[in-house]
Amino acid sequence: MANTNRIAQAYGYAVCFIAVVAILISSQSIVRSLFDLSDPLRSEGYGRSGPLTSYSAFKREQLQRTNVPMRTRTGISDTAAAPPTETELRQMFEDERLDQIGNVRFRAMKTLVSSVLLIMIAIALFFIHWRWLRREDLKS
Repeated sequence: MANTNRIAQAYGYAVCFIAVVAILISSQSIVRSLFDLSDPLRSEGYGRSGPLTSYSAFKREQLQRTNVPMRTRTGISDTAAAPPTETELRQMFEDERLDQIGNVRFRAMKTLVSSVLLIMIAIALFFIHWRWLRREDLKS
């Protein structure tokens, strides 16, 4: 009987330990999500690699892309693509900027909600098992 009680205690303490670890990891995800929501354009790991924080940086990147000679199957072509007009560049910048903001906000909210749910479940598991362990200690 004592051996069964020890196994039950080990199980209870293991669940409590895992719940605490899950809470700590989810807390980090919540902090990251809140930072991503506060400034979606500077968020890391969500899509676009080029600069969208300023129009000048975006314009410079686009102009560098269009001034690079085009590669063909037979080699390098002398003709480069025509650079976009200022209006087209501004529209491309706004479109990509809005797309980036939308993507980051969606992913950050998804991470935030799932992390909060995981914390709630971990807290519930922790307290259920902790109370159960206390009752088992009183019985023995």
